[in-house]
Amino acid sequence: MITFRDILIFAGLAAFAAAVIATLFPAGEGVSPVLACSDCAFKLTGGYWIRQYGNYAALYLGTREAARYGWAYVDGRPLSIGESATCGTAMYLWVINGIVYASCGGSQPRFGRDVLSNVTEPNLPLIDVYISTDLSRGCGVTINFDGDPTSHAAAVYVYDEEGRLVASATGTIPGSVSFSIPMAGVNRVRIYVPPLLDEWHTLTAQISITDLLRAQVFTSNNTQDLRPSTSLKIFDLTNYWKRGYSYVTVYMNPWWPLYVTRPADAFADFLLAWEDDSSSWHSWLLYRKEVWRLTFTQSDIVLTRVDSWGWRWHEVYVSDPTSGKTLIWTWNKQEPKHNSYTVPWYTTTVWIESRDSAMNARANFAKECSWG
Repeated sequence: MITFRDILIFAGLAAFAAAVIATLFPAGEGVSPVLACSDCAFKLTGGYWIRQYGNYAALYLGTREAARYGWAYVDGRPLSIGESATCGTAMYLWVINGIVYASCGGSQPRFGRDVLSNVTEPNLPLIDVYISTDLSRGCGVTINFDGDPTSHAAAVYVYDEEGRLVASATGTIPGSVSFSIPMAGVNRVRIYVPPLLDEWHTLTAQISITDLLRAQVFTSNNTQDLRPSTSLKIFDLTNYWKRGYSYVTVYMNPWWPLYVTRPADAFADFLLAWEDDSSSWHSWLLYRKEVWRLTFTQSDIVLTRVDSWGWRWHEVYVSDPTSGKTLIWTWNKQEPKHNSYTVPWYTTTVWIESRDSAMNARANFAKECSWG
């Protein structure tokens, strides 16, 4: 849970630190050093500039990377992916929870209502903001506003990595607003309650893939024979759908292209390609003994069988919150034969096992939502 009272206190301390540091490093005296920190404030001279990438922002001195941050805001505005910013003689930076806020004029970043506004505007009420997430509905977010203002309008706007509006919600204070992130990725969230708050945050919605046994994750084609260390190739297709592709062609070996079409309303999407034989030399058959689609919807995880092959028996298991480790598919064995299986939860583990135990593989998939 995040409370803006803590952020307001830090903002005041950061402003004080920046003022002190500014007196120690007057503009034009040469190149000043970058502080290594996750929460601090400092001033730079000497030609620094910032560039925003897909999941981080980099601070450069000339062509040399000096530091990395989670996201960059310049004069109150978040940078878009691929956008750069620089200043003339000096750049002022506030680093808070790994996010960098830069200013060319020295004005401190605004966090909620100014810490001194109760002096200059004594009639403005103080409000607290509390954020909670619900993994059972995609990345569902509820923002609660507590305090004593009356009928103030509140709005929340959510933008993806390309600056597209992907979710929004409105309400009144006191009260709450709710929204859901439609697809995994790094999102920028604006919380706007005029004239009390105008706050930007970073909301990361992702699928964490852990507990890997002979499994490896790829974001593009991989045709290599990676046995014996890797028998399960996991292809993350989510970013292709976010970029507007209607289908992609996946190569898990050099000879067998698989055409995969865009799913409807998927939070995240993966293709699983598995090999059951540690000694086979038939390269055109590699990593297609079991091919499955694993798709996170807003509320469930759906596994769909794409292909099965081979001479050895093999089995596919998933973890289900109601029944534990569950056998859903067998090859060259008796039932069960579920071509599609739904896990009503936000995390699952997939096991694929065969007579050649050296190829047994496992991976855990879990939905995560975090604020920065």
